[in-house]
Amino acid sequence: MAKIKLVVFDMDGTLLKPRSCWAYIHEHFGTDNSEMLEKYIEHKISDQEFVKSDISLWQEKSNKKVNEQYINSILDEIKPMDGAEELVNQLHKNRIETVFLTGGIQFLADKWAKKWNMKKAIGNELIDDDNGHLIAKINASGHAKGPVMEKLLNKMDLEQKHVAAVGDTVVDLPMFERAGLSIAVNTNKKEVFGKADYHHNGKLIELISIITNWQ
Repeated sequence: MAKIKLVVFDMDGTLLKPRSCWAYIHEHFGTDNSEMLEKYIEHKISDQEFVKSDISLWQEKSNKKVNEQYINSILDEIKPMDGAEELVNQLHKNRIETVFLTGGIQFLADKWAKKWNMKKAIGNELIDDDNGHLIAKINASGHAKGPVMEKLLNKMDLEQKHVAAVGDTVVDLPMFERAGLSIAVNTNKKEVFGKADYHHNGKLIELISIITNWQ
């Protein structure tokens, strides 16, 4: 039986095609959040402030109300990476559970986690408040994936050595640090793959042998 019992996947750019589902929405509206993104990266604004600025930008460019239903309709356009479903299915056949831990949007994570029978999806919610205004509920901050993963593993009663983490950006490095096997995919950034046990830019299905044979 495989030593790895759980694979924690980042979502955007890892199993789904866009590098960021947030950026995908900005592309839809033709908005630019680069200034606020820089402030967020430098810890000058909170996750809530960052998302609030995004929502304001979207609404300014939209000729109809930007609400949960509208955002979800945009996210429904997003497609998976080639081989993503096959990879997850093969992991399940090897009795390895799978989870999404993403700084992306919960609706999208839930959609594909359900479709692929994944154990759980942890992301950030974009939902309507009681007045129908779009708000964010942060469950997986881009600055704090590590503590979220620790809580997940404790809840599942899993040791680090039984867990693999798969991601593509620097925000996934805290996941790598808490996994027995770390795999960087779809990236040429040394600051990411330099911290991983494996750097993989090939077909996703090729990860099966790496994960199932890890000892």
